[in-house]
Amino acid sequence: MSAALAKLDSMSKKAPTKPIRITALEFAECFGIDETTAYEQLKSGAEGLYNRSIVRVIPTAYGQKKEKIRWVSRALYHAGEGFVEMNFTDHVAPYLMALEKRFTTYKLEQTRALRSIHSWRLFENLKRWESTGKWIVEIDDFHHAMDASESYRKNFAQLRKWVIEPAVKELLTVSGLDIKWSPHKTGRRVTRLLFRFKPAEQMSLDLQPPAEM
Repeated sequence: MSAALAKLDSMSKKAPTKPIRITALEFAECFGIDETTAYEQLKSGAEGLYNRSIVRVIPTAYGQKKEKIRWVSRALYHAGEGFVEMNFTDHVAPYLMALEKRFTTYKLEQTRALRSIHSWRLFENLKRWESTGKWIVEIDDFHHAMDASESYRKNFAQLRKWVIEPAVKELLTVSGLDIKWSPHKTGRRVTRLLFRFKPAEQMSLDLQPPAEM
């Protein structure tokens, strides 16, 4: 997501209509990794974004309305030339433009050392809740947010060992966030996670639509 935002035209007042292309070379230079690793991470990130949605819960007089908006309508991978190309959906444009406007002041240098896609996803989700310093998430929503593999979704011990703990450890080292987390159970099954953290200096990447929506 961060790499895609960096490719947007900050001077444009319109939503992006052309594909956003990110090369492995650009990604590798930005994050200090080799091109092969960069392409694999780009591909994984694009696939995850293609399957992710923004979920809005809208209160009404007759109960809550739940709206799901897809980020990406198309994703193209070209291993030979080493690039990934994506088209954002029309419905996500208001969120994307608001996010891009704030991203122009985002201190990318402070998190460029992150090596794991799980660290990036955890970081982005925590930053959405920076004002409260707390993120409470249902376990199924966490799986989706982190794009966890099926084996990790079925085995919390593996999720903890290979996804949560490495991501938290890397964020502690790189971003300076002081993170404490705990699982909450319903019966014998973990059904919810609680993350408490101290706000970092980086700006919040919350996804609030423009005021006129």
